[in-house]
Amino acid sequence: MLFHRRLAPNKLIPVDKLFPCPEMAASPCSLGDLLSLKQLQLPVKIIVFRNDDLAFVELEMKAAGFVDFGTDLQNPDFAKLAEAAGVLGLTAETPQDVRPMITKALKHDGPALVEVHVHRQELSMPPTISLAQMKGFTLFTLKAVLSGRGDEVVDLAKVNLFR
Repeated sequence: MLFHRRLAPNKLIPVDKLFPCPEMAASPCSLGDLLSLKQLQLPVKIIVFRNDDLAFVELEMKAAGFVDFGTDLQNPDFAKLAEAAGVLGLTAETPQDVRPMITKALKHDGPALVEVHVHRQELSMPPTISLAQMKGFTLFTLKAVLSGRGDEVVDLAKVNLFR
C-alpha cells in the first residue's frame, strides 16, 4: 500500500479537518493515496480544482507573456475515481454546488474528495499584481491577437470581467 509523505503526519497526529488542494494531474496525490486514505480512514478532505488544463500552467504562461501551447488535459472524473477507491467523491459543477458539496464532505466521517469544476479561463488572482505580471499579460494578449487567437482574449475577458 502506498503511503505518501503528506499522509503520514495525519496518521500520527489526528487532524479533524485538513484541506490539501492539489491540482490532481500535477500533484503527487494518486490513486494509491486515495486507497491509503480509505484503508486508514483518515478524515482528510481533498478539493480538486478542475479546469482541464495542466495545473494552471496556461494561466501562468499568459501572465509571463507567452501564448500557451500543449496545456490541454483529458482529465478523468476525479469524484468517480475517489468512489472507486472507496472514498466519498462529490462534484460541484456550478458555483451554487460548492458550499453544499463541501458541507457534505465535512460532515462525512471518513476521507472525501470534492471535484470543483472551474472555467478554464478563470484567473487565479494573487494578493498583489506586479508590474512584470501586468507587462507579461499585456504581451500575451498582443501575441494572442496577432497569432489569430483573439477569440481567447475575448473569452478571457468575458469570464473574468462580466460575471
